[in-house]
Amino acid sequence: MHIQEGTTTIGNHSHADDADIRTLTLPDSVREIGVGAFAGCGELEKVTLNEGLIRLRKEVFSGCVSLREINIPGTLESIGEWAFRDCRSLRVLELPPGVTEICEEAFLSCPQLTIRAEKGTYAADFATRHGIRLQQE
Repeated sequence: MHIQEGTTTIGNHSHADDADIRTLTLPDSVREIGVGAFAGCGELEKVTLNEGLIRLRKEVFSGCVSLREINIPGTLESIGEWAFRDCRSLRVLELPPGVTEICEEAFLSCPQLTIRAEKGTYAADFATRHGIRLQQE
């Protein structure tokens, strides 16, 4: 899916349950992704998020059962509740050191997930506390 350059906000549930989306690349202009914007996109496999994005809101990719790869920008600070719930194909998620908030059930029902994070970061501590496999760098 192509989001046009100049777009700053992707609305709440704006693309939810869209079975035609397989890849998603956000332009640098996007600053906010709404609640559940891509929830239930069952065929979505790959996402590239833009630098400058600070927060992933509630349920943004919830139910994206085919999601295997997501590029998280270094600017990300916060991951909302159920952001990746039921992303059963997601295997590795590299989280930057600037992530300082992850809601408790952000990765609910992600059985294959490994979080890759720097030792001593919030993301590494989160993975350890929640029994999520961890690769420390």
